[in-house]
Amino acid sequence: MKKRSIGVMVVLWLITFGVYPLIWYCSFQNQLKKTTGKGFGGAGHFFVSIFTLGIYFIYWQYAAGKRLAMLGAEDKSVLYLILAFVPLVGMICPFLMQSQANNL
Repeated sequence: MKKRSIGVMVVLWLITFGVYPLIWYCSFQNQLKKTTGKGFGGAGHFFVSIFTLGIYFIYWQYAAGKRLAMLGAEDKSVLYLILAFVPLVGMICPFLMQSQANNL
């Protein structure tokens, strides 16, 4: 998994007014797909999320946590799922996921 600085992620999130997270999600999903062989590719993930009006994205938070656990990280999939339902707090999930991926 590609290592990314959490601080740089925060700065990019702010200066792109929320566009960077979309790029990160697609890129991160591509890496998970390449590493685990499970799920859609990045573009597929993006379009399915739009088609289902974000419902798939909520499921993906859980599934990504499980895939990270398959790679040796601590299983935080339920935490990601719970945070996905909490307004504004769910925005920290990408940072937590990237932190886990950095530690692999």
